[in-house]
Amino acid sequence: MQTYLDAHAAFIDWLDAAAECEPTAEQVEKALHELAACAASRGMTGAHWTFVVDGLIAHAKRRCPENSELPSLVARGFVLSAQWPSVQAEAKRPEGPRC
Repeated sequence: MQTYLDAHAAFIDWLDAAAECEPTAEQVEKALHELAACAASRGMTGAHWTFVVDGLIAHAKRRCPENSELPSLVARGFVLSAQWPSVQAEAKRPEGPRC
């Protein structure tokens, strides 16, 4: 459970620091990928990752209601659930995530 909370909090911190709720698609994708790798390195499963993404979509809608595209960009994080074995492999590499 703590891994879930840490993952959620890390992305919220990143989003709150993003420029005026206008991060680019590339910035969102990079942040989600780094966050997923950190979560995987701490033992999170792909199934749990879907709950993180769901919560992040809700937060993006509340935090940045004027940016209707942002929740869709965050929803791309669901793809990482389907790719969880490769996310876990990346997390195990020496040059893996900096959590």
